[in-house]
Amino acid sequence: MSRWHGTAETPAGLVYFVFDETDQQLISVRFDSRDVEGPAHKKSPVHEAFAHYRDGVLDSFDKISVQNANVEFTVNVYAAMREIPAGTVQTYGELAARSGFPRAARAVGTACGRNELVIVIPCHRVVASKGIGGYSYGVEVKTKLLIHEGVEGY
Repeated sequence: MSRWHGTAETPAGLVYFVFDETDQQLISVRFDSRDVEGPAHKKSPVHEAFAHYRDGVLDSFDKISVQNANVEFTVNVYAAMREIPAGTVQTYGELAARSGFPRAARAVGTACGRNELVIVIPCHRVVASKGIGGYSYGVEVKTKLLIHEGVEGY
């Protein structure tokens, strides 16, 4: 499968994303350039979605198709994560319950840590019951994203 990549500014810094050749499926979004391959594109629906997000249109990723996980648990968690409204947060336990796995809060944390589509699958909206919790790119990045989305207290 052929791929192309691009970059976009976010309130927390530059992201690198990889898309399939058909412009139908986003494969990865990261705050680092790992796995970037293929030609660079400077304009696409993904670029536009990130520009809208940066400008405060927080539902700009709703119509972006993402590569599905291959494990039922992760598919359910990521789907439930995409339903967390911008400007709100859920705890790992709440997300586990909404995903159909009420006793799997730690596993939800692991799924968040393995999320390859940051911001688009909004793992930054998942927090610990007693604080902000972790984030693969650091709590400072997670905090910037939550503040940008209007979440108070972080």
